[in-house]
Amino acid sequence: MSTLPTLFVSHGAPTLPLEDVPARQFLATLGNRYLNVHAILCVSAHWNTSRPAVNAVETPETIHDFYGFPSELYRLRYDARGSPNLAGRVADLVHGAGLSCDLDRHRGLDHGAWVPLMLMFPNADVPVVQLSIQRHFDPAQHVALGAAIASLRADGVLILGSGGAVHPLGYAAASLGEGAATDDWAYEFSGWLTDAVTRGDRVSLLKYRERGPYAERAQPYPDHFMPLLVALGAAGDDARGTALHHSWYWGDLAMDAYEFDSDRS
Repeated sequence: MSTLPTLFVSHGAPTLPLEDVPARQFLATLGNRYLNVHAILCVSAHWNTSRPAVNAVETPETIHDFYGFPSELYRLRYDARGSPNLAGRVADLVHGAGLSCDLDRHRGLDHGAWVPLMLMFPNADVPVVQLSIQRHFDPAQHVALGAAIASLRADGVLILGSGGAVHPLGYAAASLGEGAATDDWAYEFSGWLTDAVTRGDRVSLLKYRERGPYAERAQPYPDHFMPLLVALGAAGDDARGTALHHSWYWGDLAMDAYEFDSDRS
């Protein structure tokens, strides 16, 4: 089996599976790109802990970690099985890299995991494990976390970062919504991000906060950027990204998706 690339997707709002928008259409076909995946390790923006943790659960529940949405959304379930064996291996790899890692034997799948996976793998026939991001939001440490688990790619494990390329919730949430216009600062950050990813400019990505007011607006609370850095780190030191999708959702939410692989040129 060839070594898998890593993947970052923007998962948007929890309602994405119910909406007819370009990002939903893209995710509904994306799974066809990964037909030989044995398991998925998802790094979601919506599980952050003081130190790395992995859920070792046989049958993870579908967590509806949001409020104020249509009742139809709370009836959605994603019944993929878990993999305590894979979770244990992840913990061993993280420990082997000199980092701490806890095994969580209760946590299910938050919407950062099941929203894209429901579209990518609708039959829920691939085991799913989650790995948390950390509350310190240190970019270099999240790249290092990705590097620690990179060897899983050779065994058919798809490392999936799920966050938001431009995710201004908490800064401009009141301006978001169906039909809202996309602001210039969102265009600026999205364009810079795609350029840095496709060039494999790790230094710039690690210093994304130095982009000034554009970064402050695009990633005011950096939880949605950390999964991208884990995916980058897991793809290898010379990794470059390929842009798989770009669209806008609710005005300023960039739904960009990138596939990372080592530079073999």
